Amino acid sequence: MIPKYRSTLYTGRVLQCYIVLSLVLLILLLLFYVMFLMMAVSLNRNARLQQENHFLSLQQERYENLCMAIEEARQARHDIRHHFVQLSSLAEQGDMEKIKKYLSATTEKISDYNLHFCENQAVDSVFGYYSTLAKRENIPFHALVSLPTDLSIDEINLCLVFSNLLENAIQASVKTDQARRKINVEVYPHHNHLLLIHVENTFDGKIQQENNVFQSSKRSGNGIGIESVRHITAKNGGACDFTYEDGIFSAKIMLRI
Repeated sequence: MIPKYRSTLYTGRVLQCYIVLSLVLLILLLLFYVMFLMMAVSLNRNARLQQENHFLSLQQERYENLCMAIEEARQARHDIRHHFVQLSSLAEQGDMEKIKKYLSATTEKISDYNLHFCENQAVDSVFGYYSTLAKRENIPFHALVSLPTDLSIDEINLCLVFSNLLENAIQASVKTDQARRKINVEVYPHHNHLLLIHVENTFDGKIQQENNVFQSSKRSGNGIGIESVRHITAKNGGACDFTYEDGIFSAKIMLRI
């Protein structure tokens, strides 16, 4: 009886050790799982932060160019007012020869901006800048922009949206046959709290996407312009849609204002 008792006791202890070991392994497994989960969350958060920093750094140069364009347009308005004052003074003197000489000397110096698209000066300057680029590339540029002077939406982000859309439109149109080139833009408020943006342009039929992300035509990797628009739109709580068919690329943006 004693050997049998000892055998049963030994078996019980082995079973207890097995259970304890299994529990320890299970706890360790859970700890590793929690650690991996925390690492994944941290990596995901860091990836989002890196992506945002990447967009910010890439848009910094674009923003600086916008500031230069806005300042250039403001200077052009100031110069035109100065020219009008000078012409008015010469007209009062009745000196037609001086008027002709003045006009001849200043015509080539006057910026070729289309100086008025909307009441908001910052957005107006952006459209003036890109309409000038389109004109230089012989791209018909038609824009109907209905925006008031003051907007509740962040002006810098709004200008970046327009800048990215218009620059992409010009770059795509340049690559098409000259007879097909065109850029059409509509911008108007809707129900007093939404801003609708529609940009259409021609393209050469070569658009690449990977996982619903447009690829850059200038370098390897994702395209920056459209992803930047998506990023700003998402932060605004709006929506965007990009389609391309029959040689026409269409961007539809809805922003909260």
